[in-house]
Formats: sequence, C-alpha cells, structure tokens
Amino acid sequence: MSSFQIVGSVQLRNEDIYVEQVVLNILDFCDTVIITDHQSTDRTFEICKRLADEHPKIELSSIQSLREAAIAIESFFGTNTWMFGVDGDEIYDPHGLHIMRKQLLGGAFAKDFSVFGNVLNVTSMNLKKKTARGHLAPPSRSMTKLYNFSMIESWINCPERLLGDDLTFKNGFNANLRRYLHEELYWEQSYFRCLHMPFMRRSSVQRIRLSRTRLNPDELNRIANETNGLARLGDWKNQKYRRGPRVEKDVSVFFPDA
Repeated sequence: MSSFQIVGSVQLRNEDIYVEQVVLNILDFCDTVIITDHQSTDRTFEICKRLADEHPKIELSSIQSLREAAIAIESFFGTNTWMFGVDGDEIYDPHGLHIMRKQLLGGAFAKDFSVFGNVLNVTSMNLKKKTARGHLAPPSRSMTKLYNFSMIESWINCPERLLGDDLTFKNGFNANLRRYLHEELYWEQSYFRCLHMPFMRRSSVQRIRLSRTRLNPDELNRIANETNGLARLGDWKNQKYRRGPRVEKDVSVFFPDA
C-alpha cells in the first residue's frame, strides 16, 4: 500500500457558479481538500461551507491575504504528498481522476516532480447538451498543477497558485522532472483532463462575460506596479490558452449529476 497521500489545494475568490462542481469532482481523488477563500463577495464561501459540513475531508478557511493560501500547505513540504492545485475555473473529469489516483499511488509517477494533463480552454458551453467549445492543450499551454512534494525541502516564496521559482529540492531532484501527459495522450484517451474556463463567467457578481481571461488575485498583485502590465498579461494568457483550432467536445462526464 502506498505511503503517499493526495492533498487538494483549492484557492478561490468569487467563483460561485462552478465551485460546487469543481470541489465535488476532486473529492474522491483527494485524501484531504484544503479550501482557502480570499474575501469572496458572492456565494462562494457559503457554498463551500455547506460542502465542508457534508464532507469531513474538506478543510475550509477564509483568508485576508494571498500569502495565507501558501501557508496552509507549507506543512506538506518534504512529505509523501502529491499536492493538487485547483482553481475555481477548473473542473476535472472525476472518472479519469479515479484512474489517475491508482496511477499515482501505484508509483507510476514516482520519478516525476510535476505532471501536466490535458486541458480544454473553454470559450462556450452548453450545459443542456453537455458540450463545450474551446482550445485544447496541446497545442495550448497546459495549466494543471500536480506536484510531488516529497522531492522538495522548502518553497520559501510559494505563491497562491503553486507557481514560482524559489524551490529548494532534496539531493537528486529538480524542477525539470516533468511529465507531460497531454503530449502523450489525446483528449479522449486522457485520464487526467480538465475543463479550464478563464473565458467564462464564473461569479454571480460578474455582470458580463470576458473578452479575455479573468486575472486571479496573485496576478493582479504581481502587475499592480507595472506600466501596461494588465494589458500585457491579458494578451499573454490569450495567446497561451487560445492556441490551435476551436473544437467542440462532449463534456457529460464532467457533470455526472447534472
């Protein structure tokens, strides 16, 4: 039996449209789900509180600063933990995650520090027909966040969404130990795949749809003092997530109870 655990780190701010599906789809995959809500003004915290009351493996907290989301996972550095970072616009295939869990705990990715999965960057969705249109990774950039924390000593400046360079690895390990599953498997074959919805309305307090991606809090903080930084980052995300042809996919497996 594997000594590893899988911990979900779910960082949220105003995500009440999809957050319930986001959390429910990863529950069976994770041993623990740590949810940090950063000052949401919609129903995000209320929904998560109900889910936490129903599912003991969920640990929910309301945070006042972005740094608190990183502090919430610091105790797992250097432990036998696969850390799974999930945002409020990322809905995973729960059936595929059942297979992925067996793979992870069976040691299939023991030599990998990070694993990247298949992604459909959604530009429109028809929940009645359970279809979605968007751009696939590849050729778009994969944004899944799954890290083998047993390989690291510390992550001093670990930001909210588990992205950064200030990592200290144990001897023999480094950040280049990456597995690109999205380059090995087609979307239909993938057992680690995600609907990414940066171009969709995600909150009831968001009045209009986006013409470009909605920036998350740490991105806004990072570019606050840069001239034209907001425009540059928005353009960069469009270039990364809208690459390749626009396709339509059956996404019924992502909404099993709908």
